[in-house]
Amino acid sequence: MTLLAAVLPSAALPSSVSGIARFGRTQAGELCFCDRDPGAEYAEVAAGSLVLCTDSLAVTLSNRFPGITCLPVPDPRALFIDLGHSLLAAESVAVSDAVPRPFGIHPGTKIGAYTDIHPETRIDEGVHIGAHCVIHRGTWIQAGTIIRDNTTIGVAGINAYRGLDGKVRNFPHFASVIIGPGVEIGAGTVVVRGITTSTQIGAECVIGNLCNIGHGVEIGERVWMSVGTLVGGHTRIHDGATLGMSVAVKDNIEIGAGAQIGMGSVVVKSVKPHASLFGNPARMVGPIHAGPNR
Repeated sequence: MTLLAAVLPSAALPSSVSGIARFGRTQAGELCFCDRDPGAEYAEVAAGSLVLCTDSLAVTLSNRFPGITCLPVPDPRALFIDLGHSLLAAESVAVSDAVPRPFGIHPGTKIGAYTDIHPETRIDEGVHIGAHCVIHRGTWIQAGTIIRDNTTIGVAGINAYRGLDGKVRNFPHFASVIIGPGVEIGAGTVVVRGITTSTQIGAECVIGNLCNIGHGVEIGERVWMSVGTLVGGHTRIHDGATLGMSVAVKDNIEIGAGAQIGMGSVVVKSVKPHASLFGNPARMVGPIHAGPNR
């Protein structure tokens, strides 16, 4: 909290911070930031939330969400990033409470040679993990999931923000990766852990070889994702969607349930449920059937 003390008057300092979260998803006592006027989707922000914001936003946010505490600073995003890295370096951030305790590896887990698993993970019954995998802190792998060779789960992603001081900063990653039961993840895939919201893969999904799942992505159940698919951060893919080989999805996209996206497509806009898309940029086409029956 020394960074906050350096830029805020003592009268404005919170007595304690219970956690770090994304704006709009905080609970009382948790710290977030807001550096632009929030849209209509933010109907509510929990009372007791601590919000780093600009001077110009402080009055607007206080009027709209009267229960919050605004902490005005010149560059809220930069301070949030610096504070986060400071807390992580001091080992002051616990694994997300979305991961059940106790941590540990079920004795029936099959683990390949040269695989590295952080002790603060939870791996449930019947999981198979291949050779040369890396499972980072804060990962939860649920029963019956298969992870093939050379896959990395829970690594920090690559992102950048240039602050008002000209310095380029990478966001700290506080959250987890939660992989549901019966998932299959192919060889050489990377699943990035969340920044403030956990990356999630739902039950019975299939993720092909050499895929990249960005930070905070939420994938529903029985999603089929073929070889070489790239999914940008904070994208949501709903149940039963199919993404063909080498599909690329922009960040902050929503793909509806049962949608079909043909191989090599580049998705730059949200996709309605059961729609069929193909091309670069992806456009609506006649019904296509991608992937196996499931």
